[in-house]
Amino acid sequence: MKRNLFVVVMIVCFTLPLHMACTPQSASMKAKSGEAVAVAPSLSSKNGMVAAAHPLAAKVGAEILAKGGNAVDAAIAVSFALGVVEPYASGLGGEGYMVASLADGRDVAIDFRSTAPAMATYENFAKTGQKYLSKIKFSAKGYCVAGVPAGVGKALQYATMPLKDLVAPAIKLAEEGFEVNETFSKLTFDKYEKLAENAPDFLNDGMAWSAGDKFRNPALAKTLRIIAEKGVDVFYNGELADNLDQFMQKNDGWTRKADMQSYKALDIAPVKGTYRGYELIVPGSPVGGPRILATLNILEHFNMAVMNWDDPLAIHIMQEAMILTALDQRRWVGDPLTNPFIPEKGYISKDYARQRLMRIDLNQAADPKIWKTERVGEPGAYEQGENYIDVMLAAAKAKKEAAALDGPQTQVPPSTTHFSIVDDKGNAVSWTQTISSFFGTSVMLDGYFLNNEIGNFKSKPVKDSPINLEPGRRPRTTIAPLIIREDGKVRWIIGSPGGGRIGSTVIEILVNLIDFNMDIEQAIKTPKFAGYDSYKEIRLEDRYPEKTISFLEMLGHKVKKYSYPDLYFGGPNVIAVSEDGTFKGVGSIRRLGGAAAPN
Repeated sequence: MKRNLFVVVMIVCFTLPLHMACTPQSASMKAKSGEAVAVAPSLSSKNGMVAAAHPLAAKVGAEILAKGGNAVDAAIAVSFALGVVEPYASGLGGEGYMVASLADGRDVAIDFRSTAPAMATYENFAKTGQKYLSKIKFSAKGYCVAGVPAGVGKALQYATMPLKDLVAPAIKLAEEGFEVNETFSKLTFDKYEKLAENAPDFLNDGMAWSAGDKFRNPALAKTLRIIAEKGVDVFYNGELADNLDQFMQKNDGWTRKADMQSYKALDIAPVKGTYRGYELIVPGSPVGGPRILATLNILEHFNMAVMNWDDPLAIHIMQEAMILTALDQRRWVGDPLTNPFIPEKGYISKDYARQRLMRIDLNQAADPKIWKTERVGEPGAYEQGENYIDVMLAAAKAKKEAAALDGPQTQVPPSTTHFSIVDDKGNAVSWTQTISSFFGTSVMLDGYFLNNEIGNFKSKPVKDSPINLEPGRRPRTTIAPLIIREDGKVRWIIGSPGGGRIGSTVIEILVNLIDFNMDIEQAIKTPKFAGYDSYKEIRLEDRYPEKTISFLEMLGHKVKKYSYPDLYFGGPNVIAVSEDGTFKGVGSIRRLGGAAAPN
């Protein structure tokens, strides 16, 4: 009954005018008086906050906070719990990135991206007889060495509670089961054929799961118990690594135990930037944080505040800026550990943004036919903090054009998951994790799905490409968890799933908050559009006024509509921190997410 009431509340929220918000009192999932935590689609509290793509996972995090754990403790527990209740989006077989602003003044980041195994070479790929890596990504060969357990291991240094206590809620969910929601059901129906072929044990007696069914995962509970008892290292060096090795050899996969043993999560400094006086803390290459900063650097030169979310000129400017930064991301961003030159500093420099904004024609959309040949920039010229005037004069003298791209542009699925957490001590965590496509390879082992990140590499080697397939290399993806501060204090914790739409969704939320002065719920509920170089039109939700769409078409944009609210545009789970210390959490409206807080 609780599930049905929650869905009704969410449907009502979708039909409200955009300036209205669903209050915590309107949500039926709020905890009863006397319970340790409250759960709702949106919620306010001064006792800490968790916003996640599934209410049960959000509740797990809030319960950890209620027991005295900090935001990192809660993040670890939520990570494990999401692997149970959203097995299609993330889990032990996946990867991700965490950024955190700690109460002691430290800003930290953990890169737990997957890595290509030693056998993942173009020579071995040629033996498959396939032309594109996408043709093998729904098999054991599609797997890259998972980073989630190692990421948890790195995060434990900032936690206060033992691992076994943080894994326990996920074990309970896997053993006792939970009620399947509409998102879970829809995705199993959508991927039924792949699941029937590769993971029949996941299905409900051979059938797709329906909303209201009770789902249990005893195999995953057993795996989690092993990790709780022996630590995350057992995933890379112990019996769980042995299981993977045996599975891969039996199913002609490329990963071996030696690949698992050599994997390391990276404790790394986050990348920082600014937008209209706000400080942004983002993950660096090879993920989507630098593109967020590069796009905002361009937008900073336009007076967005005099426009509105449905102003076609605002949409046009943002679309053109996002295409420019997506083209640069595709050409230049990759794993800095395995590439000799990733011009990240130049890409996110304010002077480079001045050069790039000159490519935006306010009267006309750029022709997609010239994107790859004439609109890719040269951020490397700004690596040492060069002035845009000097760079552009030198370029004009040399008559040098931007580098060209080649290879197919892949379509990125709306998978992945994100959660945001803040505690009452001032620690904030933004954490995104994924198995790439929904259900990853669709291959299941020990109760979890294996990622299919191999599809994020080039299908054939391209000179100087930062994402050529190479053993040990981390593939590039668009995930971008971030934290925004104002005057040194955490203001928002933001992130979203959504594949190629992650960047545009996050950027639009930030513009909604900072330029259009929306509150967090308005910023999330406002219809979204996607600016990305993989498709040659503006893809947007159908709540935009027809006059806006007609004007965009007049400017030369092709428009493709999606029904609002569409999962395609991701599912941000966001927290806002007000001046009086109140936390407001909003769960994803596109994934039936939730916010939770200690009472």
